[in-house]
Amino acid sequence: YQEEVRDPSRIPEVLNRVIEKAIRLSAPAQINIPRDMWTKVIEVELPAGVDLERSPGGPKSVAAAAELLSEAKFPVILNGAGVILSDGGIEASRKLAERLSAPVCCNYQHNDAFPGEHPLYAGPLGYNGSKAGMELMAKADVILALGTRLNPFSSLPAYGGMNYWPTDAKLIQVDINEARIGLTKPVTIGVQGDAAQVADGILEKLSPSAGDADRSNREALIKTTKSAWKLELEGMTHEQDDEGTTWNQRARARDPERMSPRMVWRAIQRMLPSDAIISTDIGNNCAIGNAYPSFPKGRQYLSPGLFGPCGYGFPAILGAKIGKPDVPVVGFAGDGAFGISMNELTACGRGEWPAITMVVFRNYQWGAEKRNTTLWYSDNFVGTELNVGVEYAGVAKACGLKGVKVTTGAALEEALKSAVEGQMQRNETTLIEVVLNQELGEPFRRDAMTKPVRVAGVDAADMHE
Repeated sequence: YQEEVRDPSRIPEVLNRVIEKAIRLSAPAQINIPRDMWTKVIEVELPAGVDLERSPGGPKSVAAAAELLSEAKFPVILNGAGVILSDGGIEASRKLAERLSAPVCCNYQHNDAFPGEHPLYAGPLGYNGSKAGMELMAKADVILALGTRLNPFSSLPAYGGMNYWPTDAKLIQVDINEARIGLTKPVTIGVQGDAAQVADGILEKLSPSAGDADRSNREALIKTTKSAWKLELEGMTHEQDDEGTTWNQRARARDPERMSPRMVWRAIQRMLPSDAIISTDIGNNCAIGNAYPSFPKGRQYLSPGLFGPCGYGFPAILGAKIGKPDVPVVGFAGDGAFGISMNELTACGRGEWPAITMVVFRNYQWGAEKRNTTLWYSDNFVGTELNVGVEYAGVAKACGLKGVKVTTGAALEEALKSAVEGQMQRNETTLIEVVLNQELGEPFRRDAMTKPVRVAGVDAADMHE
């Protein structure tokens, strides 16, 4: 939602409305105020906010959803951000999943939308996500998309063309914002309402036999599929090259002593406290890590989402620490994205700022952009290289913070353990600069790019002074 103020006396009214739109629709809302309005002096009565009760969904649509799920042979639940934002949403989805013995997948970059240790947790879908979740989703005959607009990153083919979205499955989409329902996928039943309340309503109306069809085999399949993916993920150390390209092979040969992105993420997972709040940024190395973190509860994973705000990871984790000063927080960003907001290093060590831990993946390149060039533009890189002379750990030290540069998994584990301890016990802010190789993961939108067709060649003989 967006609104522009045309009369300075209406600033409080418009601001109040924009805030209410953001809350009610669980979506971004923006107020535009022309510069000359800030110089006006006004006398107005401040409007009071109107707190609207969230809807439990229409009775007919909730009953229809319950009937469809009661008849399902292989129901799958897909939790989105709406489950996290809804009061009691994760717990409501847990009860429903257990009643149906339905695997629960999470939307891209919403790994905290279901407890990671739960037997029915299948992991995040989409870009560099959980193959277990994708394989289970492919078997669904009924999908309950709970609190999600079904963004493309949660349904596009992954891992070189694995097309897992079941086109013949019946889809129930639940969202607080009716404009999102049916926006990206054909919907069998749409329910406008709060995720927790709708889930509770569906649970109440399920038939006594709901979930019984082939329950034991489904539960066994969930367990074996997750175990197989866990073993496969543990064995994934390097990124693969597409046929006809050799960038990743060359990157490993050029810097054989450097860690790969997946080596780094495995080391991080070994040392990250289970109660930690983390943030990630856009870019290659953060995206490769999508399959690794899981969480016991919601609001532990702050991600930039589909808006692509480069530089999000650092300020997001600063805000998280202000909001939750007694919880360990760790931010992650690539060196390109971190450069967008690194000026905050000059501020976050001042006075009463609470301490944080920031991890910067240092591979000296804009990786996501470079990946497109390796696939479709024959390595014709433009503006993708970063200055090798910049020392991010040194910049942190110059700002009065603690800076550590690491080049091995063991050193990273020790640095992360020490940084979190310093954050919680000594109010120390630490930046960990992790040097890694230049391997590149999957492109963000393989579906949206094609190799350009050369229309006419360029020859030196065609040039004239």
